[in-house]
Amino acid sequence: MAAVSAVDRLRRVAGTRVRRLRDSGLPVLQCALAAGLAYLVARDLFGHPVPFFAPIACVLVLGVGVTNRLRRSVELAVGVSLGVAVGDLIVALIGPGWWQISVVVGLALLAALLFDVGALLLNQAAVSAVLVATLQPPGTTAAFSRWIDTLVGAAIGLAMAATLPSHPLTRARRGLTELLEELEAVLAGTADALDAGDGDAAAAVLERARATQKRVDTLVDAVDAGFEITAIAPLRRRHRGELARLRTAIRPVDLALRNARVLARRGHASVLDGEEPDPDLVLVMRRLAEAVAVLREELTTGESTDGARSDLLDTAALVPEQGGGYSAEVVLAQLRSMLVDLLGATGMDRDDAVAAVARMRPGAPEG
Repeated sequence: MAAVSAVDRLRRVAGTRVRRLRDSGLPVLQCALAAGLAYLVARDLFGHPVPFFAPIACVLVLGVGVTNRLRRSVELAVGVSLGVAVGDLIVALIGPGWWQISVVVGLALLAALLFDVGALLLNQAAVSAVLVATLQPPGTTAAFSRWIDTLVGAAIGLAMAATLPSHPLTRARRGLTELLEELEAVLAGTADALDAGDGDAAAAVLERARATQKRVDTLVDAVDAGFEITAIAPLRRRHRGELARLRTAIRPVDLALRNARVLARRGHASVLDGEEPDPDLVLVMRRLAEAVAVLREELTTGESTDGARSDLLDTAALVPEQGGGYSAEVVLAQLRSMLVDLLGATGMDRDDAVAAVARMRPGAPEG
């Protein structure tokens, strides 16, 4: 079992690396072409013989742009430009040297702080100022040419990000797909482990469930990045409605995954304690995994979520009254909570979802 688990982890890691290479193909090409263009413009248009700050600024802006976050790209552009400007000004006045570096870094950081920015801009401003102060040849003056080169590179980088953005839905849909696939696997895996009384299998599912939070954070970042792309690319603005639907689904899916972690932990405990869960409990877990698969398909293709909502309500009607043991009772409670969460992911109001699941409970009054 341990060997199988190791193979599964290796496959997941390999799949992640392949997807990363595939997703980064266009951004890497953008970055490479933009860096060369920035150098060409600064050298031939502005007449700077060695404009190395132009491609550096461009790479810094678009290097973060691989994650498609406009805010961070702009922060880097401002940071490097500010640092080079302060460095050029101070070195032109007092020359290069060890104490001049201290002065340049201090002033660059103070100037950046005036803009009330994050650590990314602050760090970049300081690094850029250090480069200027240390690369200034003794007895020569660059007279702000490096600052102009930096502006050229940053501008070309931001223009490239705006005119050739990635599709705003691609990473968001893929992130949600991966999350819901993990939720399916946890539900189905816990059901299989309970059915077989397999403690090793239950432990492997629990480990998998605990690794899902990072995927939630990645999905949030992808959706936010998608909105930023639609803000700077007019041709992508039609996708804002779909992004809004995905954003609405993130919170309930996150809650469902949190409940799934508790479910997996108590499922593992149930097996170790030798409990005999109600067979309907295992059945409901499998049916819920199937409903999650339908939800995944509908959410990530832009379809109506009516099919998933119907499946979830049908599953709620099958939830048994008792679990069949202390840990199994906790599993049962988590299943009810997950049904509410996932109904919320279909767009149902939470209060309506709670009421709908409550009506399905055995012994609940009709109407």
